[in-house]
Amino acid sequence: MLEWWNNISAFEKTFWYFAVPFTVILSIQFILTFLGFDGVETDIDDLDDLDAIDDADFMAGFRLFTLRNFIIFFTGFGWAGICAIHAGLNEIITIIVAFLVGLFLMFAVAFIFFLMTKLTEKGNVTLSNALNAFGQVYLPIPPNRSGVGKVQIIIQGSLREVEAMTDGELLPTCTPIKVTEVVNAGLLIVSKNQ
Repeated sequence: MLEWWNNISAFEKTFWYFAVPFTVILSIQFILTFLGFDGVETDIDDLDDLDAIDDADFMAGFRLFTLRNFIIFFTGFGWAGICAIHAGLNEIITIIVAFLVGLFLMFAVAFIFFLMTKLTEKGNVTLSNALNAFGQVYLPIPPNRSGVGKVQIIIQGSLREVEAMTDGELLPTCTPIKVTEVVNAGLLIVSKNQ
């Protein structure tokens, strides 16, 4: 091994100096991520919580200059340089190829993480989405808005229990209903579904 190392050029050694340590760091980072220690990456990168990214500043989710991306750049740069040397390319072309491969990998990973932020979903339920939804009475609803009961309806793909009133007659448990009005963030007006 030592003989091999002494026989390669200083130019090739430079790429090995990038390839080996950054590959080790990338491997450790990869293993820690799959073991659930992704918070280490977040602290180092000073990334925002993905749930905090709202649609108005969504481009903030595309982060090119992070520690992870620099590690990926230098890993790709090192290995691409070594491959280019073994392919017989001259030094200038080798540096250009290594730089472009590192840059490509850096952009690719940044774009993948950008797309992953689109997969995050806020758990907020917008009650206005319940308008004209169908469900059933869970707790009896008194007649003529004289009291509050509860209904079960599907809002944004999940079953919710929401307080409700009615303008009509008493609605007993299990009565099929339709939401006719959203009064506020926690109250619906419903009617019997015919």
